[in-house]
Amino acid sequence: MISMLLYAERQQEVNAFCRLGRELAGTLSDEDWRFSGFSDRQKLLSFLGENPLIDLCCLEITDSGSVEAAERLRRSNKEMFIILLADAAVPPTLYIRPSVMAGSLLLRPLSSDSVRRVFSEAFGEYLKKLSSGDGDAFVIDSRDGRQLVPYGRISYFESRDKRLYVNTGDREFSFYDTLDNLEQRLPDGFARCHRSFIVNLSAVKKVMLSQGMIELNNDGIVPLSRSYKTVFKELK
Repeated sequence: MISMLLYAERQQEVNAFCRLGRELAGTLSDEDWRFSGFSDRQKLLSFLGENPLIDLCCLEITDSGSVEAAERLRRSNKEMFIILLADAAVPPTLYIRPSVMAGSLLLRPLSSDSVRRVFSEAFGEYLKKLSSGDGDAFVIDSRDGRQLVPYGRISYFESRDKRLYVNTGDREFSFYDTLDNLEQRLPDGFARCHRSFIVNLSAVKKVMLSQGMIELNNDGIVPLSRSYKTVFKELK
């Protein structure tokens, strides 16, 4: 499932962006897509409060508040492709910054050709990254298509019911593999803690050796078996 977020202050623009997005998604890929569109700032912020995984977004920049929303999105979705929408009256110094890292820019007045061109480029870039598996993200192949999950968002991997599950704290994605194979493919920063679990070391809040448990930053708990305790003694 590929997720795209669209925010503009004019609802008709949001509707047009969603239509174009669905058209391009159907033309350029076989993946399932989800489009979330907003024209109300408070509803957008409420949505962001759920810490969603977003792959692409088109976000209107009007003031420092919308820049903060873009920065918030970037912190939690480091592989996301961002299209910024702005009026020529908005100074570029407001939104051209490393903490946003926009991939494209749409300036008003908009034309259907310019919007289609920018969206097509964004979709193409993201789908190329998804196909190659490049970037700081774990690629999940499932019957719903491919999904990029930034490594920084992953709390742990779990083997359960003949599948593997990647847990981000608020979401879970399943795929077929074995923990032994996965352990060889993951980058530094992940460690086996149990026959059924691999944990992201950056997500570890506290190691309770005597209790055989690991507490995570999101207050979740994963088991720690005796045979893997040596790796975690330094994190205690």
